[in-house]
Amino acid sequence: MNFLTPGTALIGAAIAVPLLLLLYFLKLRRVEAPISSTLLWKRAVQDLQVNAPFQKLRRNLLLFLQLIVLAAILLALGSPMAKWLESQGRKVILLVDRSASMKTMEADGRRMERVRRAASDYIRGLRPRDEAMLIAFSGEAQVLCQFTRDPAQLQRALERIEPSDGLSKISEALQLAVAYSAPTRIEPLPGAEPAPSAQIALFSDGRIADAEAQVVQRGHLRLFRVGQAVDNVGIVAMDVRRTYERPSELTVFAQVENFGRQPVKIDVRLRLDGRDLHVKELNLGAAAAETPAASRSAIDASPAAQAAVFQLNHDAGGVLELRIDRPDALEIDNVARAMIDPPRRPSVLIVSDRSRVTQLLERAMQGMSVERIDRMGPEEYEQAPEDRLLADGRARYDAIILDNHSTARLPPTGYIFFNGVPLLPDVSMGDPIENERIVTWDQTHPLMRYVSFENVAVARWRAMKLPPYAVKLVEAERSAVVALLPTPGRQFVLCAFDLAETDWWRKIPFVVFLFNSTRYFAAGEGGALAHQVQPGVSIPVPPLRNDGSLSVVRPDGSTDRIDVAPGRIAAYVRTDQAGVYEFKGSNDTYRAAVNLLDRNESRIAPNESFAVGGERVAQAGAEQSINRPLWPYLICAAIAVLLLEWWIYNRRVML
Repeated sequence: MNFLTPGTALIGAAIAVPLLLLLYFLKLRRVEAPISSTLLWKRAVQDLQVNAPFQKLRRNLLLFLQLIVLAAILLALGSPMAKWLESQGRKVILLVDRSASMKTMEADGRRMERVRRAASDYIRGLRPRDEAMLIAFSGEAQVLCQFTRDPAQLQRALERIEPSDGLSKISEALQLAVAYSAPTRIEPLPGAEPAPSAQIALFSDGRIADAEAQVVQRGHLRLFRVGQAVDNVGIVAMDVRRTYERPSELTVFAQVENFGRQPVKIDVRLRLDGRDLHVKELNLGAAAAETPAASRSAIDASPAAQAAVFQLNHDAGGVLELRIDRPDALEIDNVARAMIDPPRRPSVLIVSDRSRVTQLLERAMQGMSVERIDRMGPEEYEQAPEDRLLADGRARYDAIILDNHSTARLPPTGYIFFNGVPLLPDVSMGDPIENERIVTWDQTHPLMRYVSFENVAVARWRAMKLPPYAVKLVEAERSAVVALLPTPGRQFVLCAFDLAETDWWRKIPFVVFLFNSTRYFAAGEGGALAHQVQPGVSIPVPPLRNDGSLSVVRPDGSTDRIDVAPGRIAAYVRTDQAGVYEFKGSNDTYRAAVNLLDRNESRIAPNESFAVGGERVAQAGAEQSINRPLWPYLICAAIAVLLLEWWIYNRRVML
């Protein structure tokens, strides 16, 4: 303890203490008065003895109390300061996980309720000078309450948090937290302690997919882990494809995994528009990582993850649904849906000013199930009105084949360029290449299935400049000969040679290549039915006839609206619920499914070794050394002693 003004205290003591003692030594002058009794003479004599000068002081409680009061006042005049370890006003950021795993059913209710109780207890434990803010996150982060010292405001914001069907990703939440946790004063005032960074309190089960990739200052993040339930079986992957050769045939793939500690036997049911089609029985072993070593020998040796494959004939559209017939702690991953479109015969436009090439292409497609083949010259194509190429914002053709023509007119559809390229950034044709042979071709790609370039003579081709995302399908010694350029809404197959300068058109693989390409464009992305996304991922909506907006029916039955210009592709971002979303235009409808399909979220067992950036999360200390003035406490002590002295004096007088 140090004194800021010790001189003032010493001077005050030199004056006040002798005066107080002198008052007790001085003899009082009394006034004579007649009395009716001598009962109090003895006490009067004692009082005279006390007030006699130079008499030895006797024990006097009042004097002792008055000296204590005087000492407290004099010490207060000295401005004493003490260095105490004390929790000064902190800044705390509460991160609350509201991902799909928070819907897990525990013994006492949903896991979200446990998170809410843990965060509520933490808020009640905040000190009056502490400031706290609240951020909820799943895929996206949302600030629900800015920094405040009002616990009631934080509690109200906490009560509004409900779990979503989204994935647990903390990157955006941590970026917000780190931004808010920075000290508000860059340069502290002279003699002042630097403002501390905010502490981050995370309330979650610790199953956060991107935690390892984040970076947080050591000691500033603390995890409050909740949850106990482990038993869960979920669908973690789903895909639906139509067969190229027989478009009415559908193949449905599903990956089902057991995350519990016991082997299970389950039924996986395939439904179409609410009707049961097939049921498969799967025997799933226990999840090895969650199984105690002592009991693993007694567990079924079946793998914990297995595939279920269904095949069916269906030449119309609809909603396919996979369902696990088994109740468990997390229901959302027991169902997965996919939208299927009816198969359709593709329509093709040939753009060429050479009748021979047009005839070659038409002859190659004669045996294919093509709805129609139209022809245009390059000049006619460039000058054609929009309604010849587009209908209701969509391309009239599933494939446009361009011969010796590069163009920037690219309505959304699929393209095959022979000796030409789309006029896009980072795409161009270079110098001719001769006397070079084709080295390899990728027959694993859907476009190149059953396609061979063996014994194909190509006189020459031109070097192509391609962006990094281009897929090289056929390669020579120094350049790509055939490449795929996938872009949103458009697919470009680029052939760097003139078809008339090869003998490829004479061979069966050329017919197969055209068949693969038209089916690839007509079916979407490689034959897959891409009308499904994960929660939090935007749904691309194709152009629908509309009056400037689309109506959206969400899985819970609520409606929403999005603004979109006629003929434009829209994107719907509020995909926090799993289920079917229906988009309605003037007289068009488009449906898409949102499925969880995430192993990390389906593994509901709390993470016992949660780490951020490769380091285990540790508790942050909030104790700091500060200087605290003591004079208010001394004044309070003086007042308390003075009140005690007054009470004792009055008791003596009254008695």
